[in-house]
Amino acid sequence: MGARQAYSMINCLAYVPLCFFGIIALFVRIIAVVAVNPVIIFIGLFICAETLAITPPRHYPAFLLGLTPVIADWARGTIINGVAVAYLNLTLPNVDFAQNVTLRITDFSYHGLANLAGGSLLQCILITAIFMYMIDRKFIRGAVWSLLASLLSFFGLIHSSNLGVLYNKTDDGWRFTVGYAMMMLLFILCEIAQRRKWIEGPESEPDDLSSEEWHEWNRMQQLNKES
Repeated sequence: MGARQAYSMINCLAYVPLCFFGIIALFVRIIAVVAVNPVIIFIGLFICAETLAITPPRHYPAFLLGLTPVIADWARGTIINGVAVAYLNLTLPNVDFAQNVTLRITDFSYHGLANLAGGSLLQCILITAIFMYMIDRKFIRGAVWSLLASLLSFFGLIHSSNLGVLYNKTDDGWRFTVGYAMMMLLFILCEIAQRRKWIEGPESEPDDLSSEEWHEWNRMQQLNKES
């Protein structure tokens, strides 16, 4: 639809007063949630379809991988909320029910699910960007995004449900920090190899095009190949 960064900025400016002055809560009381959810789902599906329409096929893995954190966040919330509501009357008062339940989940790695769900929206952006630049062989940009992910992990903004400096032995934040730092180092080594012509150069496709501009650019590329 041609929207770019300004669209997100306008959304931000519109939602700030709605949230700060409690207008969203008023809307929720007046409008039934079941009436709003189908609209949100439709808009989400439309955005995904629009994104895929202008996304080169080589970026599909990054696009799909970038959806996993929000899916994990939904799964974590469903597990905790669903079980908590079902067994609310069977629990003791003043007990951290969510923690007691998660400690007894052994059929799958709930701990890993919780790590993937922490800061899910930020993770979506970071994971998608890192893998897109990896696919495009733009290693410096990938290193910058990996460094950003490393810092956010260390302070608990992603891969964690707790904010703070996560450096204790029982924390996972520093582990993800080390992992992203190693990825950054790998990107730097790949950049050196690319400059020595050991690795193919980066993709030449332009960034930040609207859907119409991208289709026109892609059409011209196809015509050039045919000629």
